Amino acid sequence: MQEVRAVATGEVLGAVPLTGADEVAAVVARAREALRGWRRAAPHERADLLRAGSAALGTPETVERLAALHARESGKVIAQARHEIRGAARLLEANAELGRMWTGTIAPTGALPGGENDLTLVEQVPLGVVVTVIPFNFPVELMLEKAAAALATGNVVIVKLPPQNPLATLETVRILHAAGVPEGVLQAVAGDTAMAAALCSVPGVDAVSLTGSVGAGVAVATSTAALLRPLHLELGGNGAAIVLPDADLDLVVSETLRGRLLMNGQACAGTKRVLAHRSVAAELTARLEAALRPIAAVDPVLEDARLGPLIDAGAAARVHTQVERAVSEGATRVLGESRETPAGPDARPGSPWFVPTLLAGVPASAAVAIDDEIFGPVFTVVPVDDADQAIDVANASSLRLTAAVFSADLPQAMGIAQELDFGGVVVNGTNNYRPPVVPFGGVALAGAGREGIGYTIEELTRSRFIALKGLRTRRAQP
Repeated sequence: MQEVRAVATGEVLGAVPLTGADEVAAVVARAREALRGWRRAAPHERADLLRAGSAALGTPETVERLAALHARESGKVIAQARHEIRGAARLLEANAELGRMWTGTIAPTGALPGGENDLTLVEQVPLGVVVTVIPFNFPVELMLEKAAAALATGNVVIVKLPPQNPLATLETVRILHAAGVPEGVLQAVAGDTAMAAALCSVPGVDAVSLTGSVGAGVAVATSTAALLRPLHLELGGNGAAIVLPDADLDLVVSETLRGRLLMNGQACAGTKRVLAHRSVAAELTARLEAALRPIAAVDPVLEDARLGPLIDAGAAARVHTQVERAVSEGATRVLGESRETPAGPDARPGSPWFVPTLLAGVPASAAVAIDDEIFGPVFTVVPVDDADQAIDVANASSLRLTAAVFSADLPQAMGIAQELDFGGVVVNGTNNYRPPVVPFGGVALAGAGREGIGYTIEELTRSRFIALKGLRTRRAQP
């Protein structure tokens, strides 16, 4: 068993059973047995069970209970935790309804000589057994974004729980079981890195959908390369916000804080690089400092909390190291703490607390301005000479998930957006933009594939044609 503690207080919240690498084959065998009936079930039968799960998950009592558990085990502030649980319920219902109506097309074989009498159906069929590897930052929502799309179209799912905070996600799976989703159709397992590697590469698994670090994505791709197994990967992001001289700086500040402080700065699409024109960089830095100075890291269950602890002490230590490296490369620490003078509710080295940090004058050549993605509440201002340099610096990263452009000149902003080689670009808003109806995903090392209502289903199904030769006959002319 693995004991799970509240990240802010250290209190024991519960425990989860661990699955060993030697048990993975049995888990997959159970999934394959369940697949036989689930993939043959009528779409409306699957949808009804998923909708029942959505209704159970979305009750006010359940939202409050799961949000409190989520906030305690992950450090996510309570308002954001509630929002995540409600959003997960909506994703479940939306995918259930989409799966109910999911269908195929008719191939135009009549366009080819000799094909006039054929009828060829093109249908979307499930991949089979799908392993979903879930991260700690949005575990309930991301689990259901993947699992709901997979289940609605006839796949079965094995959820690899996040090791740091598995309890709320595991409880969500149990709620779906209670609503009628068969236990073999949706399984959840917890375990170490060896178990995860075995789960992704064992025979009987048909696809892997992973949200996590670049290292985790590369490891899965390497271990499954010989299998040519479909991989759906949403990895890191070193998001850039380009701020032009005519930008509304108050809007830049409010949107940057809104996106960057989500999950205490531990969001892949957070604004991690502010590429500000030199004419406004100093003023923008001053405004960011004024906005950040009153924000304290506090117990995440407090109703007015805006910032909680990082997921664990190791995460805070990594962010400290990244900040110190940026300072050594020429950045100026305007706000924040050094490793030697820790702050926060637990003011000691080796704790998960990390206060808002602002780095100004960051050189465009610094690691944090390129591929050193900081997973914490750190704001970096990189001065640039013009829009062309801003585009070059933004595109220099291999973690191109989302970007933003702030300008009063919309035609110019649109022109810049079209030159940003990212998975998505937002004009005059935070690049941490992920409504469930957009195709969310990155470029290069940021991942492969897209997530969102309809888009995830496309990733977790495949096309198959069935040709009925000579079905159509020509009537003899009178």
